[in-house]
Amino acid sequence: MVLAHQAAAHPVTIVGPSIATLTKRAVTIFMYHGYIEAGADDDPGKFKVQVRPDAGDGSVNEHWITVAEFLAKGTTPADEDPDETEPIGEKVIAVTLTAGFVAEDLLYFHHSTLANSEWAECQQIVTDTSIDLIDGLTNEQTAAATTIFNDASKFVCALNLNANESYRVIWSHEGGTGMDGHVKPLAITHDSDTSV
Repeated sequence: MVLAHQAAAHPVTIVGPSIATLTKRAVTIFMYHGYIEAGADDDPGKFKVQVRPDAGDGSVNEHWITVAEFLAKGTTPADEDPDETEPIGEKVIAVTLTAGFVAEDLLYFHHSTLANSEWAECQQIVTDTSIDLIDGLTNEQTAAATTIFNDASKFVCALNLNANESYRVIWSHEGGTGMDGHVKPLAITHDSDTSV
């Protein structure tokens, strides 16, 4: 696991575990961020992808090097609750207000049960009626438990792991003014050019 799906309350730096790569050829890392507050995120957080060259037990911490950074949106997200319970697979999310939401927004459905929170992409807005999604919901979302936020972020990073001992992902959200969010990085490693 790169990092568990978790809350990231500003200010915070979450350091993922060192993941050994001595038998891996490549990794693709998928990083997700969603807001859970609607204030101004003037000091947005970022994902850092790091590698180090050391072979062996990986105890040389001074050798970590950041090879890629991905900055969250850094905005004031809009938020709205669903009007009713929306089942798994639903694409038309009934809402009372749509101010601040636009087509192609990346959305985060913040559910009171973390595991039921999810990311989605907006297909279109029907003014003050619905937020329509490109793909159906993965989890049931309810008026009582869910708030929809826009301005979520998704990133992907592909790394060649030849001559690297390990990699890790860090979520860094420091500075004076930042909004709380949720983060979830995932990864797929490749043992060879043809196997996963």
